[in-house]
Amino acid sequence: MTREGVVVASGLLLVLHLTGFLFEDTMNDKCRPGFVRVDQWCFSFHTEPTSMLQSSDVCHQHGAHMAVLDSQEKEKAMTDYIEQMGFFDIYQERKELYKIAQHEWDVQTEKNKFCEDYKLHGIHSDKYRHIPNAKIPIGSPPHLRANLSTPPGFSIKLSNIPGAGLGAWTNEFVPQYTILGVYEGVIHTRESDSDLYSWQVDKQGSNGTYVIDAADPACSNWLRFVNSPTTHTEENVTPVPCAGIVFYMTSRDVEPGTELLVWYGDGYGRFLGVNRIHPEYDLNGSVALRANVITYIDDKGLVFDDWTPVKYQNWFDNDDDEGETVLGQIFGLLLTYHHDNKWYWVAERNYTYYTGHEGLKLPFICEDSTNNSGVG
Repeated sequence: MTREGVVVASGLLLVLHLTGFLFEDTMNDKCRPGFVRVDQWCFSFHTEPTSMLQSSDVCHQHGAHMAVLDSQEKEKAMTDYIEQMGFFDIYQERKELYKIAQHEWDVQTEKNKFCEDYKLHGIHSDKYRHIPNAKIPIGSPPHLRANLSTPPGFSIKLSNIPGAGLGAWTNEFVPQYTILGVYEGVIHTRESDSDLYSWQVDKQGSNGTYVIDAADPACSNWLRFVNSPTTHTEENVTPVPCAGIVFYMTSRDVEPGTELLVWYGDGYGRFLGVNRIHPEYDLNGSVALRANVITYIDDKGLVFDDWTPVKYQNWFDNDDDEGETVLGQIFGLLLTYHHDNKWYWVAERNYTYYTGHEGLKLPFICEDSTNNSGVG
């Protein structure tokens, strides 16, 4: 059966094909069935894209463990073999992820276009649909100000996000790239990128930043009720800081009866325990195989899944400290082929915001250490 996938390499979209298994086991006289001899080691190469934890489980089910890259010699033997066997045929299940990344690049481009247009023509330009905040009736109770600023076609009611309280909902269809607001709140100079209801923006015409803080309903508007999503499929609004103020823009078409959700930034994401990291931020279009699962233990440092200490390292950009400074407690070790025609390690972080709970699915490599000592 032939499968088809897409990766990005050197700025091009490459269509890759895979028929059956990636490698034929032609030298297994001193390795167990299912493993291939590579120099003095026995490996099996699994081409079915699989999640990080499932990869480790499959290796253990075959009486092996994931590949331990504990020396430059061993890594070179493995990568030379992969290249000789045609590694560009490795199936990469990343077509949909690339589409998501392209969507985000397109949205960012549109945000930049809107800001340039706003600086030239103001909010009344005919290039963008703008839904302003509703006018507050004179004499209204201050604590109702935020709710009363909700424009026609929208409503404030209980959020779908657990524990979030009230949320902002649309009762009508809102096209992509519609401008909402502006975002209003108390302005102050302290940094608060992890505070609730706050946006930090550049000062207009000078250096420095200030914060627009909508925590107080009496000093803000309905956009304070737009909560933060937990997955990319929920995210439908994006902030547009421009000329010292903040607008909201719909990042996709929004159907009636949908809650508006905007990513509040990495600081607030950490507060929620959500990481908004796209895999292509790390992989950058490179072909990737999962080699191991690495854990950071306080008294041991980095260890492979068989508890072998990580002594040899080959992180991309030669950042030997990446494993300890970026990655938390457990992460995948990806062996990636980059645009300079060299192999590097890339850390597989928590991508579940984009991939779902199973995480990134990639081909992977198992190692049978029970035979290694007898091969040579």
